[in-house]
Amino acid sequence: MARIGIILGTTRPGRVGPQVAQWIEKTARAREDADFELVDLADYDLPLFDEPRSPLTGVYAHAHTRAWSARIAELDGFVFVTPEYNRSIPSALKNAIERFTTFTPAERHDAALQQMLTEVIAWTNALEPLRHGS
Repeated sequence: MARIGIILGTTRPGRVGPQVAQWIEKTARAREDADFELVDLADYDLPLFDEPRSPLTGVYAHAHTRAWSARIAELDGFVFVTPEYNRSIPSALKNAIERFTTFTPAERHDAALQQMLTEVIAWTNALEPLRHGS
């Protein structure tokens, strides 16, 4: 069964993200088609830009990066719970994502990608009248 990480992608004090992530986790755990796990980025204390090599190498100098990489490698998919800052994701989440080792699509990824693209096209077509004021 697929293991899906619910990644809490903000580390700011006073954040609302944990409430949202816990709601998603509670709802997701009621499903029987995947296992869901909450992963709080704040638990990994990842400093910005502290690895001497590119994350693409998969060679990490620091224990916190190795712990984060190992945790993420255990998961098959991700749901990101994140606020928007300045029309983008928080720097802590961007920093964590860039620490992934390379992505090699598996056969199951092709089907998931096709389904996602089908849904994007369906929503795009369904919302077309709203874009043109019809």
